[in-house]
Amino acid sequence: MFNKIRRVFHHSSPFMRRCLILAARRTMSTQENPPGKILVEFSSPNIAKPFHMGHLRSTIIGNFVANLFEDFQHPVTRINYLGDWGTQFGLLKVGVDLLKIPDEELKSDPIKKLYQAYVAANEKAKEDEEIAANAREIFSRMEMEDTDDLSKWNQYRDFTVNELRRVYSRLGVHFDQYDWESMYRRRNIEPVLNALREKGIISKESDGKEVTDVDGKKVTVVKSDGTTLYLARDIAAVLDRERKHNFSQLFYIVDNAQSDHFRALFHVTQKMGINRQLRHVKFGRIHGMSTRRGNIVFLEDILNEARAIMKEKQLKSPNTKVNLTDLSDRSSDILGISAVIVNDLKQKRQRDYAFDWNNALKVEGYTGIMLQYTHCRLFSLAEKAGVEADESLNPHVLPQTLCQDILREIDKFPRVLENTRDSLEACILVKYLFGLCSTVSRCLKTARVKHEPSNDLKRQRLLIFNTARSTLSRGMRILGLTPLDRM
Repeated sequence: MFNKIRRVFHHSSPFMRRCLILAARRTMSTQENPPGKILVEFSSPNIAKPFHMGHLRSTIIGNFVANLFEDFQHPVTRINYLGDWGTQFGLLKVGVDLLKIPDEELKSDPIKKLYQAYVAANEKAKEDEEIAANAREIFSRMEMEDTDDLSKWNQYRDFTVNELRRVYSRLGVHFDQYDWESMYRRRNIEPVLNALREKGIISKESDGKEVTDVDGKKVTVVKSDGTTLYLARDIAAVLDRERKHNFSQLFYIVDNAQSDHFRALFHVTQKMGINRQLRHVKFGRIHGMSTRRGNIVFLEDILNEARAIMKEKQLKSPNTKVNLTDLSDRSSDILGISAVIVNDLKQKRQRDYAFDWNNALKVEGYTGIMLQYTHCRLFSLAEKAGVEADESLNPHVLPQTLCQDILREIDKFPRVLENTRDSLEACILVKYLFGLCSTVSRCLKTARVKHEPSNDLKRQRLLIFNTARSTLSRGMRILGLTPLDRM
């Protein structure tokens, strides 16, 4: 089908090609060969620590990558791999006991309560070496055997996941599975470590550490006390996911600072004979993002701040052409989140950037608000048109001099998606959607619909504007936005 459409394109006028692209836009996005399964690991916060800006960028970019490959008809599994292991989690258990936090209190606000416990234990450990020694002992027991401490820890994790699901849903993000570092503790991954030893991939040093050689540099896999490091657990996770998912590609959405870790991981897995495509999708850091209450922020604090500032703009800009005064809390939330997401995704992925709330949430200019406003405007146009749009373009009814720019923009969309997929640079798609919105705005000034006397011409124009809206909606959803119909 795709090749047939292409042959017709080559033997048609430019205008007729744009007519054909309207009819074939969904067909052209499918692939003739069955696409391989994609795993995307993203967000991945640490239990009991603030949801820092790196986690926010990972969440936004990872959700975009997953949406993008789903749009190309790949089966996609979204994985949130939470940090819940290491000596610091022995310290956390000590902190919960120190503060005597009851289970009900933890259940009601687990992320912040566990963070308070961690901070309290950390402060105590600076004064009392026994606290730190106790934490190390707790973790060592948790690594090697099932204990009451481990059972309690599983409960804390359950509380945390329930809270994360609630906050992620507000952001418009979901995960197909939650994985934990503790799934790959020493006791569980001993067969993997034995395989690494047998293949000569890791070897023991005089101090008891087990290391692997990566480009002439020794990288520790198992510490001298026998406890595992992040690298060992990640190796085990790749093998586990290969067995469970039979994936073709696995994307890790993690910041630039972890490049050495992933270089070591890919080096080891390649030596083990794993021929799946593993890719570290790197990104830069956000500078200057904090709430007005301080620098320590959790994900919900960020979302609340975005909504609060949108509410302020409603009060301060009652006469703006974007009517914000009648928004519900949910709409304010969606607008604020849209602004934060687009502000991030319009940046080159690997560059650091400085965040400014006022710039991100501007009502006018190239922001997420612009995309939402244009979508609402096109929805309203169709609602008030008084006619149904035609199903296909008729060049004999629609003069070539009108709406040509919109047709050209729609014509670009499949190539924009391909370029976006190949580079995993969301800014390509964001820039395209900004251009589409600008073009629509210009055309709306000259190509009337509601007050056009000719019903034939009205239906043709409505078809073009509706197609622009569906293209915009599709692009917004790939970025992770929820398109609004009314503002």
